[in-house]
Amino acid sequence: MSAGNTKQEKDESVLGESDDRNFHFEEMSLADDRKLTEEEEHLEATVKNYPNRGVDDFLRNFLSQMSMTETLDCFQTEWTEMAQRGLVNPEHVDVVPDVHVENQRLDSELKNAQREGEEYRLAASAGAETLARVQKERDFQRMQHKRVVQEKNRVIEDIRKLKSQCDHYELALKRSNEKYQAALKQTMLVTLERDKALVQAKSQANLHLQIVQGVRLGEVSEGKCLLK
Repeated sequence: MSAGNTKQEKDESVLGESDDRNFHFEEMSLADDRKLTEEEEHLEATVKNYPNRGVDDFLRNFLSQMSMTETLDCFQTEWTEMAQRGLVNPEHVDVVPDVHVENQRLDSELKNAQREGEEYRLAASAGAETLARVQKERDFQRMQHKRVVQEKNRVIEDIRKLKSQCDHYELALKRSNEKYQAALKQTMLVTLERDKALVQAKSQANLHLQIVQGVRLGEVSEGKCLLK
């Protein structure tokens, strides 16, 4: 028995040392202690300043918060009947302890906080959906912009090529025009030379004709003279 107790005490000692090693103690400063004291005093002052409430009011509020409407109606009916019969005096009803009133107030604040948290969560979810939609629209617009830039660059390249071709065609047209003007000038010179040659040929033909006619007239005159 003694050996068993000794072994048990040794195990408990080892466990205690192990728990002490695993547990991290945090030192509290005087400022932290003073802060806790101020919070406790504030809570105590809040509880003291909170108005005392009767048991009936406490029950009504509790049943209303729990949405127990049928039970609340039954309580109201029975409580009113008892008050009318004089079985209960509302002025001598015990007051609910402050801690219960404070718990009820804290529970109401907790529900309000949970409701606000749910509203914030829904708002955050809606904001996330809106953000995702905006990001999707931004990506679409960015893609459209990239496509427009690519199309613009392609059009600029086409315009550059067309301008180069136009410059080449303009140079070729200029050369063709020069050749045409030279050919036209040459043609005009050839025409003038031809007309000049035709005039000379015609003039020589007329002269030759006149000479031939003159010779013939002379021969005729000589013939007449001989006949005489």
